[in-house]
Amino acid sequence: MKSFIYKCFIGGSVALSMTLSSCLGDLDLKPIDDNVIQLSDFKDNPQYYTQLLAKVYAGLAVSGQEGPAGNPDIQGFDEGQAQYLRAYWNLQELPTDEAVLGWNDAGLPELSMSTWSAANGFVYVMYSRVFFQIALCNDFLRNTTPTALAANDVPEDVAAQIQTYRAEARVLRALSYWHAIDLFGAVSFVTEENKIMEAPKQKSRAEIYQFILDELNAVEESIPLQPQYGRVGRDAVNMIRAKLYLNAAVYTGTPQYGLCAAECEKIIARHNTGTNHGLAETYKYLFGGDNDRYARGGNESEILMTVPFDSDSIRSYGGTMYLTVGSYGGKISARNYGVNDAWAGPRSTSTLVLSFSPQDERYAFFSEGASINNTNLSTYQDGYSVVKFTNLLSTDWDNAAGRAESYPDTDFPLFRLADVYLMYAECAYRGAADRETGRTYMNYLRDRAGMPQYDSVDDITLDEILQERMRELYWEGHRRTDLIRFEKFTSGNYLWPWKGGVYAGKSLDTKYNLYPIPAKEIAANPGIQQNYGY
Repeated sequence: MKSFIYKCFIGGSVALSMTLSSCLGDLDLKPIDDNVIQLSDFKDNPQYYTQLLAKVYAGLAVSGQEGPAGNPDIQGFDEGQAQYLRAYWNLQELPTDEAVLGWNDAGLPELSMSTWSAANGFVYVMYSRVFFQIALCNDFLRNTTPTALAANDVPEDVAAQIQTYRAEARVLRALSYWHAIDLFGAVSFVTEENKIMEAPKQKSRAEIYQFILDELNAVEESIPLQPQYGRVGRDAVNMIRAKLYLNAAVYTGTPQYGLCAAECEKIIARHNTGTNHGLAETYKYLFGGDNDRYARGGNESEILMTVPFDSDSIRSYGGTMYLTVGSYGGKISARNYGVNDAWAGPRSTSTLVLSFSPQDERYAFFSEGASINNTNLSTYQDGYSVVKFTNLLSTDWDNAAGRAESYPDTDFPLFRLADVYLMYAECAYRGAADRETGRTYMNYLRDRAGMPQYDSVDDITLDEILQERMRELYWEGHRRTDLIRFEKFTSGNYLWPWKGGVYAGKSLDTKYNLYPIPAKEIAANPGIQQNYGY
């Protein structure tokens, strides 16, 4: 079993008072089990603050208090669908050239076809999940002020450690606010300074963008360079900031590619070591059952921020369960990939498969009995299965031991060094950094993939960088943001199957560059303005 901070949360829950009412409409949200640990118990048990922080981290991985299902954080929606990463992945991948999903749950086909409305339940659940996570962060911060700690007679050494915890909570809140503005634009804004049950005010995308930057700047020096596995480190701070700068033209109207390149250089300076330049030697091992080895420092510390999962103690119907068991189907033998079930869920688009040479080491598709074409959206085998994420071990990739778990041990890599190299290259080809250096960084990835190098800076264009981002980062939750930044998401000049609701693809109304504020949120908080076109 892996050792990480979530284990502090397993077996003991903490009751919270969360600022949720007007952010989430009439969704029935429950605090953490108030029959186990109350905030009043902290006076005699200062170790509970670690459990409180663990719940904040666990909010990215689990959907409730009892493993994969039971006693959910959010009621009123299927618990598996309401897991943070699954909800985020659906909104970031299903409307793009990388994935389709044929299940007929109300609202799901509309994601693959980019025909959603403000009533879409899957849009609603992500909005809800984001603000639940922000509420967890706010509540931790509200209950760990110097005044609150003094009232509970917290020892000085523990209080000093809690200051680092507070910095971590602010980074995690910044992460979720970034997701919020990326997906929804102008959203409700609430911090620990708001009173409980106070209706939050809506702030613009640009205002929250600046708030995130201010938060990251304020806590950066308190975040360790070498964090405990599963927790945020300095790389995460730099990466969130770099992502904001990379997309600043979308978020604020002002490009900041030079600032993005500078953030990338900070990360690269720490990791570009060894013969593999800080990358994992073998691409496929980054997405297997022991991929935590790449999130623990060292010369192959490619995973800069991870969400841990564990077959024994961190179980979920979202996360990598969704990307392994959930995505396997057809003639796949799930046991060959280290799990024992297959749901026939998300699958590849033909566009994704055809972007690769079959000799590319990153090519991870199962085609037996399937068509490459996505002719029928609801037919699983109209499209290849994606077997990028597995539960196989790097020490036994052929699975001679016959390992097959009900839940994967595979962590989800939120940020990778490979992405940093590609981000720098993009900034360079947008005129804000050195193109020769960008070419060198892209060739690191090409070398690992067994693909020919780019011989000259003239071999690379922005369109080629977008394609290389697909080949390197597919199914990792980046694609929608990338396509919007490259002005391809709604354009009629770049099509893929079922874009706009037709098999051949068609252009979209530009309103789809943002998701709508859910109708239930508008009803609960009439002061919130809807996004254009909804």
